[in-house]
Amino acid sequence: MDHDGAASTHLVACGHGTRDPRGQETMAALVRTIAQLADGPVHGASVDVQEPAVGDVVERLPPDSRCLVMPLLLSTGFHTNVDLMRAAERRRTSGGHDKGSGPALVSAPLGPSADLARLQARRLQERGWHRDHPVVMGVVGSSVAAGRTDALKQADFLSQELGIPVRVGYGAAAKPTVSEAIQELSSGGDRTVYVSSYILAPGVFQDRLERTSARVAGPLLHISDPESLELVAHLALARAREKLRD
Repeated sequence: MDHDGAASTHLVACGHGTRDPRGQETMAALVRTIAQLADGPVHGASVDVQEPAVGDVVERLPPDSRCLVMPLLLSTGFHTNVDLMRAAERRRTSGGHDKGSGPALVSAPLGPSADLARLQARRLQERGWHRDHPVVMGVVGSSVAAGRTDALKQADFLSQELGIPVRVGYGAAAKPTVSEAIQELSSGGDRTVYVSSYILAPGVFQDRLERTSARVAGPLLHISDPESLELVAHLALARAREKLRD
């Protein structure tokens, strides 16, 4: 990533944050993979639950350096629209703007993405899915309309990859819920419903999905699957390059 000024840019790779040790380990592995692929410095951060907080990381960077926050988040939402923008502004108020660097930039979230859909399809196939089985895409959910639009677009990508319709089910803030979508697809038949977990790493949401009546695929990232880490790392860096070219 040595073009578009990225080599001299501090990249802040910001995940949601989790108290689950499995999720923490997985996201740390993703940040390490990004650091291996990037030419400039990479700093890990979280928007919630975990330390270091993204605003603190941004504020501590050299004031005369360029900074870009990379959301390790799958969709547009409150975190991308509000929390990360507030973190970026902390750079302005900490003195960076006076030295000519201005607030930090914030790149787009990882999804929607056809690359992520291919990874989702692989996770479903690992659980034994084939085209006779209906699929629900389990999404955390967002009160932000653009986040729901992102989820529907990702479901379209997954539908194209699988060759069947894909129903979206939400964990919160929108309907249908994951359980409602599963019930809808399972009514009137004895086919097993599969859930594509649209989440990066293990944690509360994955555990909740696995308590449903469906057969649930694993999260997108696996520690034992370096290819998945590299795919998402390349996607995050591509989003960063797009922002730096703006």
